[in-house]
Amino acid sequence: MRDSVGGIRPRPIPWVLLSLALLLVACSAEQTTPEERIRALVASAEAAAEARSAGDLGELLSEHYADARGRGRKELKRLALGYFLRHKSIHLLTQIERIELLDEERARVVLFVAMAGSPLEGVEQLLNLRADLHRFELDLVLEQAQWRVARAHWQRARAADFR
Repeated sequence: MRDSVGGIRPRPIPWVLLSLALLLVACSAEQTTPEERIRALVASAEAAAEARSAGDLGELLSEHYADARGRGRKELKRLALGYFLRHKSIHLLTQIERIELLDEERARVVLFVAMAGSPLEGVEQLLNLRADLHRFELDLVLEQAQWRVARAHWQRARAADFR
């Protein structure tokens, strides 16, 4: 795109994503309680997935990430990248069911995520759209003053699980 003096105008989408990333960083610096910081982590993961950024999602994983299927951080990033390649448009509806602080450096989060190819504005849309519904259990660890995912387990969910 060229502006009126012949220069190239920046495309609006990357600027929006950059603004969102800066806003998330600014908000995370203001988070004071562990629960607020964990909610910011979930919001960051949602933004990274909708932006289809396996790299940004990878930054939210612990270096020691391992799940029940034997996947490590690299394998999970590859799995996310494959999903992003198959789905050109990703929209999420995320609902945190529970945040449990196990101690000062460990927490568990249970959340439901609806994934669709078009925007999800509320739970009532789940019946009308073909959305993939999942229940996630995340074990988090505090590493270098940042909450990161150390383990994840997910399974299919039902629309009734969303409130």
